[in-house]
Formats: sequence, structure tokens, C-alpha cells
Amino acid sequence: MPITKKGKKILKAMKKQYGGKKGKQVFYASINKGVIKGAEGRKRHVAITKGKKHGKK
Repeated sequence: MPITKKGKKILKAMKKQYGGKKGKQVFYASINKGVIKGAEGRKRHVAITKGKKHGKK
């Protein structure tokens, strides 16, 4: 999951408060629960095409 600048700042603070591994767990749990908004970047959507491959004739 891509993280925004806001997310990096929050993750750093949580790692400092809870320790490395536990801080990361708390960070992602908070995102999943909906406590933290705007910490994750958008996932890139890759279109899946059916049929012929592009560029070949």
C-alpha cells in the first residue's frame, strides 16, 4: 500500500511511541478501522483487456 506524506508522519510517530513492529501494526489497524483518513495513497487501477494484445496485428 502506498503511503502519503501524512501517513509517513503518523507511522513514524507510532513507531516511536509503540516500537517498530507494534507501531506498524497499530498504524495499519487504525487505517482499516477508519480512524486515520488520508494516510494511504490511491491504488493504481490496471485495466485488463480481453482478446488481442495491443500492438500485434
